[in-house]
Amino acid sequence: MKLSSAIFALSTTLVAANKGKFHYSRPGMLEGPNMWVFGGNGMKIYDPSGKVEKKSTAAKEICHNVTGYRGGEFELSCSFYDIVSDGKKFVWSAVSRGVSKIDVFDIDTGATVGSFETCMTPRDIEYHPLRDEIWVRCQGTTDEFGGYMDVFSAAAPSADTFASIDVTGNHTLSAYGYSVIDNSLGDVGYATVWNQPRLYKIDLSERKVLGNFTIPNAYGGYEVAYSRVNEHIFVRASVCCTCGFDGSDLGEDCGRYGSSNVTITTGPFAGTIAEGQCGRCDGLVNVDTLGVYEFDTGTDSFVTNHLMPDGTGGDPFGSPDGRHIVLVGRNGGEVIRILKAGANGAPSTVAFDLALGFSTEGEETSVVFNDFAFIQTGKDDGIDGMPGVERDIIVIASGTENKVAIIDISGAENKVNIIELRDDTAMSAKKNRRQVEWCVGTPFVWVDGAGEDEMYVLNVDTKEIVTTIMGLKSKKMISVENYAAKRTAELISQQINGAVTDLSGNLDSLLSASQSSAPNTVAEDDDNDIDPVGIAALVIGLCALIVGVANMVYMARSNSHSGNDAGDSVDQRTLGSKNVA
Repeated sequence: MKLSSAIFALSTTLVAANKGKFHYSRPGMLEGPNMWVFGGNGMKIYDPSGKVEKKSTAAKEICHNVTGYRGGEFELSCSFYDIVSDGKKFVWSAVSRGVSKIDVFDIDTGATVGSFETCMTPRDIEYHPLRDEIWVRCQGTTDEFGGYMDVFSAAAPSADTFASIDVTGNHTLSAYGYSVIDNSLGDVGYATVWNQPRLYKIDLSERKVLGNFTIPNAYGGYEVAYSRVNEHIFVRASVCCTCGFDGSDLGEDCGRYGSSNVTITTGPFAGTIAEGQCGRCDGLVNVDTLGVYEFDTGTDSFVTNHLMPDGTGGDPFGSPDGRHIVLVGRNGGEVIRILKAGANGAPSTVAFDLALGFSTEGEETSVVFNDFAFIQTGKDDGIDGMPGVERDIIVIASGTENKVAIIDISGAENKVNIIELRDDTAMSAKKNRRQVEWCVGTPFVWVDGAGEDEMYVLNVDTKEIVTTIMGLKSKKMISVENYAAKRTAELISQQINGAVTDLSGNLDSLLSASQSSAPNTVAEDDDNDIDPVGIAALVIGLCALIVGVANMVYMARSNSHSGNDAGDSVDQRTLGSKNVA
């Protein structure tokens, strides 16, 4: 083959080969997004549709032996209270009550990195990408630090923890609560404690409490939601109520938790000290009247509080983009309230109330929604070569029926579609609860049926159940993708495509110039009319391209597993619970 023909063929091949995107890979890599499911089976990783099981890790390898609930023999416990991904390197899991361990997994392969010591009974995990840190909220009070918060380096889980923070200053207090750790808050975070009527402000650098803010008339603060739209925190207030006597709030029976003399701040007995309970009065009409307090982090002040339509309190759940806060009360799922985040410093407002028509029989005072999937995508978010669809959807699964609601909130009207999870009537929810998780970037939402060890995969575009996985014991699940590797691959692809396009254009120009300068006579088919200097330049360009691509691939593999790309390598995206924005 003549030299010009060979170069032209090579250029054409390079252009064709790079029409698609470059893919970073390493041995055993699980290209994402994937759904990771944790529970009694251990850990299993599936493709978004649930049709392919990609990885399985036995329970004995990642669960821990603990004393049985309320004492008893040691047993293997796989409760998995919370899971979070850093989006580039590891997946972190809080395993079980009574265990001072965090399990860590490799994000690319699902391989177990190890189990690392933390404070007792870790329940809530937050990842801060700019600081590249894992913040762990703990319940236990049996260790030397009071068991409140631990801080890990996300880049080096095997290193000693940065700090253990006892927020309350009292090691005898049960420390369970929730935390808000987010890039938009800068160098501070916030935390609640279930039996302390305060919202605590924490300096993330100094690892110390900066101050606390009293939650008016509350016994304590519990669940929290956060909106990046207005940088407000929504705090579920807990209250005290009376019991143990005729005419009391709970009646004459105080139940398994007993009673003591408590200070009543709400309801008909407000302003008195009476026999009763605290922190277990959620949903009581005329008693649970504080609801959710809205806290402005700009002024460190409460701006208002929010109630359900019946005047009682509800639990807050935030959407990934921060536009909406969902309130769920103890009304058997009769209605949910959706708040619209206001301007910074201004109270949020009620966007709409939504009745889904699920059965409430026998569960009129129960919480039957404890999880949601918020699906917010643009038109460019396709999967497997299919065009993307713009979605603004909330998916809610019933805890009293085998049904799931798909709520489209993209238009003026909220369109609701109810989907049956299974054909028969046997209830698959466990204790009125279901986990709901969106496989980010895809049309698939996973809904568990832990009561029957089943998992249902819903396609929100076609509005049908596409897969039912049988025999899967699930406690927690999370959508996982290596966003750092994905971004690096996109950058590499852009560089390759640009270099090849420039090379092809230069070659075309050179060949055109050589042909136009040829004599108007029939010439022999050779390369004697091509400038040797131009040929040399093209060859050098090809070599540089190949070397450059090789260097980029090498750097991609190195950087994706280094600890120096904490913030911008993942484009500030974190995964954990519902935080996917």
